[in-house]
Amino acid sequence: MLFGKRPKAAVTIKLFSGINRDIGLTDYDPSRGIQLEVREGTRLKKALKGLGMKKLMQNAYFRNGERAGLWTRLRDGDEISCIKPSAGG
Repeated sequence: MLFGKRPKAAVTIKLFSGINRDIGLTDYDPSRGIQLEVREGTRLKKALKGLGMKKLMQNAYFRNGERAGLWTRLRDGDEISCIKPSAGG
């Protein structure tokens, strides 16, 4: 569609490393994640801001198991994992 509305995309966002607590989600199940409906091609950054995430640059993101950036465009069926990097031993 050149000038029409983009179709909707069903996306699953999974939050790990306490990110769900950072944005105040209660009763969050990491095995199910959060189901979102966005417009096809919406950037990851916009979807995450819609969830209330503010410190986006501090996390690592993966789309369908592969590294993704905040400018990644979302497609129907995508599964996004959000992880706080940690170090230690």
